[in-house]
Amino acid sequence: MKNYIAIILISIALSLYPQVSQAVTPTPSPKPTSESVTEKLSNQINDLKEKIASKVATLKLVEKRGTMGNIKEVNNSQITLLDLQNQTRIIDLDEITKFSSGTSSDFGLSDLKTGMKISAIGLYNKDSQKLLARFIEVVSTPIVISGAVSEKDKEDFTLKVALEDGGNYIIDVENVTKTFSYIDTDSEKSGFSEIEEGNRVYIVGFADKKEKNRIVASRILIFSSLPKNPKIVIAPDAVDGKNTVVTSSGSGKKLTPITR
Repeated sequence: MKNYIAIILISIALSLYPQVSQAVTPTPSPKPTSESVTEKLSNQINDLKEKIASKVATLKLVEKRGTMGNIKEVNNSQITLLDLQNQTRIIDLDEITKFSSGTSSDFGLSDLKTGMKISAIGLYNKDSQKLLARFIEVVSTPIVISGAVSEKDKEDFTLKVALEDGGNYIIDVENVTKTFSYIDTDSEKSGFSEIEEGNRVYIVGFADKKEKNRIVASRILIFSSLPKNPKIVIAPDAVDGKNTVVTSSGSGKKLTPITR
């Protein structure tokens, strides 16, 4: 009897085993083929090539460049410039463009005016031929004159200089003004006290913004050993006792001395 029951239990267990085995056996995932791996890698390489080509094209199109000229027109996003070759240039502006001026510490876009001379440095686009400015600075162009000293004011440290064409300038001599005397073939350091009326002088400086025909001198070169310029005659005025400059053109025209 016991043997009969054992046989029945074994038969039932064997009938259930295939179902349990089938339920717990995982289904293997398909292995990627070598063709699919190659295709994926090829697509990645092509994408990378396109990105590199695009970047190279951009670098060839844009280069660092600078220009200088006078402002023709200015607005919030662009400056139209007439450069030193009288060519019109377009300067683009953005939120990171910086502005500077030697006369102001808080100079900005709103301070730019038509006629100002500026220099601009930035990224030049060869396609659009526009410059995206990174730095814009107002340029102060020095004035150079050559003439004769017609009057010297020792109290105000100013000179009145007459030119060959009849023009006159007031020259401010400041502490930063460097003065030299040119003798024979050499120049030596000099000063305001060495300048005499009638001396031929060569002056480099910057225009006074508040007064026309007034220059703040940065360099003065005195030609004390040279004879007076025959085209500029400095003679005393019988009326006011001051020096009056008369040109040698024969017209007899007298130039009224500049008063401060």
